[in-house]
Amino acid sequence: MELEINETNLPERNAPARPLAGESQMTIEESCQQLGQYMEDILHGAEQPPLNADLLSYPCRPLGEALSSFQEAYQTMAQQLREREAQLKRETQLAQRRAEIIESYTEMLVDLLSQRDEWLLIIDLETREIVHCNKSAHGSAGINTYCDSCQHRLPIQPVLLEWDDSERYRVWEQEEESKRRCYRIISFPIEWKERPSCVHIVIDITAEKMNARHLSDDIYQDMDTGVRNRLFLDEFMGLVLQERLDITLCYLDLEGVDEINSTHGRKVGDAYIQNFVEIVRKSFRSSDTFVRVQDDKFCLMLTGNVKYLIERKMDEILATFQRDDSKVFGHRCNFKYSILEVEGASNTLSLDELLQQAENDIQRKKRKQQRQQRMPFGFEDF
Repeated sequence: MELEINETNLPERNAPARPLAGESQMTIEESCQQLGQYMEDILHGAEQPPLNADLLSYPCRPLGEALSSFQEAYQTMAQQLREREAQLKRETQLAQRRAEIIESYTEMLVDLLSQRDEWLLIIDLETREIVHCNKSAHGSAGINTYCDSCQHRLPIQPVLLEWDDSERYRVWEQEEESKRRCYRIISFPIEWKERPSCVHIVIDITAEKMNARHLSDDIYQDMDTGVRNRLFLDEFMGLVLQERLDITLCYLDLEGVDEINSTHGRKVGDAYIQNFVEIVRKSFRSSDTFVRVQDDKFCLMLTGNVKYLIERKMDEILATFQRDDSKVFGHRCNFKYSILEVEGASNTLSLDELLQQAENDIQRKKRKQQRQQRMPFGFEDF
């Protein structure tokens, strides 16, 4: 009986809390309006005081308490989103800057390569169209526009257009259908004008291949020096002139051979020539063409117009050659040279005419040197 009395006097479970003194409790309708406004303020980020759930009608209090907790979580999430948005903007700006730098370096690379004699083609990997060619006519617009020399001199364009390889970087060789010309190609992917593309740097290695094929053929060798002979020069230049290729020809006149032969004997003279040949060969690539035209006349040929390169090399060779005087009993080692840049598209001279032009230039240099030697010291500048 006593237990029953105690249970009867306990407050009902889940009974609504009474509002504080001076506070009136809202109706259900007012509570719903309050909760709706509170939710809208949260979603719009508006400032609002904390929600007092005790003022709500009893059935609305659990929702009010849940919204109060939601407000704290929502504010944290919103702040994280704002920070993430700011981070993404910074990353986007950085990525754009990187893309601009890459594009500027790409254009700079293309500009530098465009000044060389090799072909540089950029092909769109999706459309398979050439979007840049360093041999295209200056100022031309549109796709697949070329100067006449490029169309004539690069017959492997269809192969390049269809080239597709998973390798990031590849060096390969390709012969044209007639097998008269051979090319070495360096290929790698690149982004060009925000398009996935591929770069092909194409180098004509016909002369290199021709040298390699004739390397062990005695009829093309000068037995005394080991370099090519006049027969090789005739065939090589015949192909160069027929294909209208650009080439730089350096004609060398080795001085003192007759004097050494008569003074010290032919064996010493041969050593003098061989020493000169070895110094020249070491200063250039094995793929460059070096030929003995006559006993003391030589011809060095490099593809493209590279007169500036040969001139610099010749000064180095002369300095090295003259340091080796002791090998020929103190004789003053010397040679003269003449450099001709043969532009294939406009050249009309034959090999003999080119050699004669170079020989004439050598003779002019010798006559000038003789006049200077006869003049009193200091008068050669007047």
